[in-house]
Amino acid sequence: MQTLPTPPPEGWTLSTFPKDAPTRAELIDGRLVWCAQTGWHMHITWELQRLLRVQAPDTFEVLHRMAIKRDERTAPEPDLSLMHARAFDWDKRVLLPDEIALVAEVVTPGSEEQDRYGKPLIYAAMGIPTYWLVERGPDLAPIVHEHQLYAGAYRLVKTHIGRMKTEIPFPMDIRLDAPKL
Repeated sequence: MQTLPTPPPEGWTLSTFPKDAPTRAELIDGRLVWCAQTGWHMHITWELQRLLRVQAPDTFEVLHRMAIKRDERTAPEPDLSLMHARAFDWDKRVLLPDEIALVAEVVTPGSEEQDRYGKPLIYAAMGIPTYWLVERGPDLAPIVHEHQLYAGAYRLVKTHIGRMKTEIPFPMDIRLDAPKL
């Protein structure tokens, strides 16, 4: 059983973030926040990452669970990020908001409120142009809610069921199938 580290009185920062923090821990307003993954969450995240990699032009790189620095006390780790390839560095540990074109959060039990309300506010404040909220449909197929940044806040552009066709940030056509074993 893992013992959680005791936070500093002023809260965690990027420079004091514990090296032995749980692998799914994120830094949000000086707190370590994490949520257990489900098999559905892991499969859908992996499949979206694979499909994005196949369709993304060379000007983008698809990443999984890389911290994006808002400030010293907040560095969320979206399930998926689409970064500009010009900013990619093999040794980079924390990304900057202007390096990111899109972030996606796959909702899991326990992360609903953070993924629907908290994270969109953080990502919008960072100026990240596109936010996808991916939810589990009744047939296990993912439902993608595509949001675009307008005047500092995200607006729902389209909800994709069965198939995701969009032009932002590049033309893509992704089937949204239920996972198969």
